[in-house]
Amino acid sequence: MADQQAFFDLLDIMESERAVEPKRFFALMRSTFNIENLLYIDVELLPRGFRVHRLCHTFEADLPEVYRDRNAGCIDAVLRMASGDIRPVDLADSRKRYPASETLFQAALHFGLTPEGIILPLSAPARRCARLVIQADVAPAEWASYRRCHLRDFQLLANLFHASLLESDARRRDQHPASVILTNRETEVLGWAAAGKSYWEIATILGITERTVRFFMTNARRKLNVVSNTQAVAQAMRHALIPVS
Repeated sequence: MADQQAFFDLLDIMESERAVEPKRFFALMRSTFNIENLLYIDVELLPRGFRVHRLCHTFEADLPEVYRDRNAGCIDAVLRMASGDIRPVDLADSRKRYPASETLFQAALHFGLTPEGIILPLSAPARRCARLVIQADVAPAEWASYRRCHLRDFQLLANLFHASLLESDARRRDQHPASVILTNRETEVLGWAAAGKSYWEIATILGITERTVRFFMTNARRKLNVVSNTQAVAQAMRHALIPVS
């Protein structure tokens, strides 16, 4: 259990720093509360499915690849609950409520991930949904008391962290208004990336090389001041630089 002073020290950091990077926040949470793993996800809700705006976690590096390879997003209890629940929910409860997620939980157990954890809802802009998932390093018999002791602190700190990221996004948008000018090729590449096409597929569609596709995508990321293709697509759609699907 974390002592109160450790919590208040962490709270001071969250309230005083203009922007708290996910890696730093996760490290502070793990050292303060004896947490095994954390996952933060912010998605844009689409008519059919979702698009990930930001995904940060402390799991093994290859776990997201396993997740994608198994197309686990369609059965993920965390994302299933994203569109409705506004209360914190235990991972074990979500496992019971969404039986289709059982194969995903079994895969998680294979990686040593236990169900002693909680899904925290976070406020998000329209058409967006965000959650912080916390997996505790406690015995099953201790989970109930651990949860009761720290739930209020978890929700407060999660909200502050999430707000910090949203404010950082807002500052970035202010620095890069809709007057950002993309070339026709950069717009085409972003548009096909938004449709879920790979570099190879985009190259084939446009009749250019993969290297050229990467060049246009790099230029688009630079102009939009983002570090990932997902963020570039989200920014371009937000500024109406490419059509919204």
